[in-house]
Parts: sequence; structure tokens; C-alpha cells
Amino acid sequence: MTNTEQSAVLMQGQGARARSRFFLVTAALMTLIVFLGFLPSFYLRPHFRTQPLPLHLIVHGVIMTAWQLLFLAQTILVARRRTDLHRRLGVVGVGLAALVVVTGIVATVLQPARLAEAGVTLPFPVELLVIGNLFGFCLFSGLVAAAFWRRRDAPSHKRLIFWACVVTLGPALTPARDLGAMIAPFFPAMFPPEIALGWIAWIALLLHDWRTVRSFHPVTIIGGFLVLFVQHALVDWFLMMDPVAAWARGLAQG
Repeated sequence: MTNTEQSAVLMQGQGARARSRFFLVTAALMTLIVFLGFLPSFYLRPHFRTQPLPLHLIVHGVIMTAWQLLFLAQTILVARRRTDLHRRLGVVGVGLAALVVVTGIVATVLQPARLAEAGVTLPFPVELLVIGNLFGFCLFSGLVAAAFWRRRDAPSHKRLIFWACVVTLGPALTPARDLGAMIAPFFPAMFPPEIALGWIAWIALLLHDWRTVRSFHPVTIIGGFLVLFVQHALVDWFLMMDPVAAWARGLAQG
């Protein structure tokens, strides 16, 4: 093997390790955000809240936690080159993702009536909560389905899962959550934490792509546009439809 070939192999190995580290670190950070965001309202609720959660929210929270932990575990397995176990657990991931969507839709539809009964006033219109969450779960399901379809294309697969998990992080950072309310003053009013997170994730992934392969992967670009532009544009469009907004507001009446 010539010196040039040895250098190419060395650079390829370094690039692979950098890719593994990036997705491992981001998976750990996402898991930490979920834990901190839902710490007072779910994980340690008895210490922070007096009102118990209804069963459907407990089920949804457990399933979302299982999804997040599986995402972290899958990333660790890839970093350790245990792709055989990673592929077998992928089937579990598909089932968990389906449960995330089903329980998430149920929780979203029932949430306005629950908040109204508890006398909770949101810092944003309830229809934004409903329509935003429903579109979020639709986008999540589409990204996971695409990731399963592209499971043999590792660069596309890992980026699709990356974006699917970014979509699920928004609720942990909204002003309605303690973590979101705590860090919101450090962000401009037009650029709240749940929006800023998506941009930070996109910039980080773009920089990672450029650092490792000196180009931008199509899923990095398309995923960013879907999460940061298309989703919000569709939510705004549907909110301007009076029947849709009225239906969402009507959910508060049970």
C-alpha cells in the first residue's frame, strides 16, 4: 500500500470516528433536553406538582421516553460497530414510533379540555398547540418511515432519524414548560428556544457534513427545510382556516 493509499485509509477512518462522535453527542444532548424539559411535569412530578397525570399522558410519556432511550442506545451501538444488534432493534423502533404518533395524537386532542378544566392559561393560542403538535407528529412519522425505507443507506438513515428526534424536542422547550420558561428570556421574542433549537441542530449538522465530507448531504438540507420552513408554513396556513381553528378551540370545551 502506497503512502497516498495509507493516508486515504487513515482519513477515512478519522472521518468515520468523527461521524460516530457527532451523532452520539447529539443523541446524548437530545436525551438530556428531554429529561430536563419534562423533569418537573413528568419524571419527578410528585416533587413539583400536586395534580396527578391522567393515564393517557402517562402512557404517552413512557412511550416517548422509551423512544428517546432507544435512539440513544442505537447511536451507541453504531458508534461501537454493533450494527447487527442495531438492525434488530430497528424493528422495535418502528413499533415505538407508531405508538409515539398514536398516543401523541390522543394526548394532543385531549389536552385543551384538560388545561381548561385545570384553569391553565397557555402563553399562546390553544389552536397553535393542537395544530402544531398534530403536524409535528405527522412530520415525525414521515421522517421515521423514510428512515426505515433508507435503512441500508446509513448516511441518509441516521440523518432522517436525527431530524425525527429534533421534531420531538420542541415541546420540552416551549414556554409552558419550566425549562422553556427559564431560558426564554435569553432568546428574542421572535426566536424562542423551541425554534432556535431547530436552527442550532441544522447549523450543527451542516458544519458536521462539511467537516467530514466537504459537502452537504441532501437529507441534511431537505430535513432542515421541512422542519424549519415547511412545517411552520403549513401550520400557519391551517390556522388561517376558520373551521380548523374553530375545531381546535372547541376541543377546550370537551
